[in-house]
Amino acid sequence: MNKIFYKLFFIYALIISSLFIIFGLIFLYLFHVDLYEDFEETYTHQQQQITDLLTASEEFGWAEEETMTALKPMLVEKDFHVYLFGENGDRLFKGVSFEREEIDRGLLEKAKSGEYVAKGGWTNGDLSYVIASPINGEVIMVMVFHDLSHAYQQVLYMILLTFTITIAIAGIIIWFLSAKITAPLRDMNEIALNYAKGDFSQSVQIASKDEIGQLGETFNHMAAELNSLEETRKAFIANVSHDLRTPLTSIKGFLIALLDDTIPADQRKEFYLLMKDETERVIKLVNDTLDMSQLEAGQVTLKPTSYNLTKQLQLIAVKLEPHLAGKELEIQIIPDNQEIMVVADRDRIEQALINLLQNAIQVSANHQDIQVFLEKKADEVDIRVMDHGEGISEENLERIWERFYKTDKARSGKTGIGIGLSIVKSIMDLHGTTIKVDSKVGEGTVFSFALPLMKQESDYEREG
Repeated sequence: MNKIFYKLFFIYALIISSLFIIFGLIFLYLFHVDLYEDFEETYTHQQQQITDLLTASEEFGWAEEETMTALKPMLVEKDFHVYLFGENGDRLFKGVSFEREEIDRGLLEKAKSGEYVAKGGWTNGDLSYVIASPINGEVIMVMVFHDLSHAYQQVLYMILLTFTITIAIAGIIIWFLSAKITAPLRDMNEIALNYAKGDFSQSVQIASKDEIGQLGETFNHMAAELNSLEETRKAFIANVSHDLRTPLTSIKGFLIALLDDTIPADQRKEFYLLMKDETERVIKLVNDTLDMSQLEAGQVTLKPTSYNLTKQLQLIAVKLEPHLAGKELEIQIIPDNQEIMVVADRDRIEQALINLLQNAIQVSANHQDIQVFLEKKADEVDIRVMDHGEGISEENLERIWERFYKTDKARSGKTGIGIGLSIVKSIMDLHGTTIKVDSKVGEGTVFSFALPLMKQESDYEREG
């Protein structure tokens, strides 16, 4: 996670540095333009003063020394020198020190032709700016602004000083900002490593509602789901181990007894039947587990057909007769003399009905019959499976559809790993119907759902 921290820090620092460099270059260019505009304004001002003075000198017939005395303050300033040249190129009023290399000969030639000439460059290691133009007829005025290097150095120094201070302050801010941004990610990384070891006791502290905060919430939700999955896995292994060990231990004990001839010959058939029941119990457990896996993986495809629901329930009651006989129970189909044609996946609906009825048999006491009510309504038929057993408490009602959910309060002492009702719920979801449950402790439970009637039958019912 430190890599992200350093990446953020250096990216931010690079962006700020690049922007500041661009700002510095723009500022330097604007300073350059503004400086040269100031030079040109100064030149114009001086040109006007010198022109006025030369005009007065000519008008009043001043001597050269008098003119020079009046001109000298205008020719020499701290930041510039002014030189005056005649038409032949000779310098006029020579009271000002003069270095020939400051004046480009070509520049004078252009000025003599009437052009306004401005040019910057290096002279004797010093940056200067020269402006020249004709004034007062045949006089050429040349103004040299010198020591510009110092001005640019001052500007660059101010820019670099500001840059250094800004980068230092920005660096500190970026450092803490990057640390704050990546802190939740570092926490998530450390907590994820604990999750990988199976420790789900920690959760990410949410300090904001931005994308990182949302990621933290998602992370905590994922952790809760993983924890739930881990608990489910443990419960599944414990339940399956118990529910497999019990019948297998019984079968093993019966086999040992049969091999040792400790069971009389006239009782062996009874033991064979017990072994058969235990084997069927193991097979059902395995089949339910495989069915649940296929349903959750979306590998089950329905094959709806039209068939007789009443007849299907009657056949299921016959299949469950051995289970019913043990408790002297009976499954009552109401009505049982009417053909009700539905459209559904016959095998999956049979699986769901068997699970519901086996569940009802398990919770029913001896001599408590189980009713299956069929009631036509418009284009569908309502199916209600009612038992008169223990009932389900309010807090357990909402959880009975969860896979592997099994509680002693709801089904104490009963076999199974808690996926029968989950399979029923998945089958009903695939059929696009809702299964409901209504239960009162001590009075019993009713499971209800609806299936579509075969179209011709429902049309006939409406016409009738």
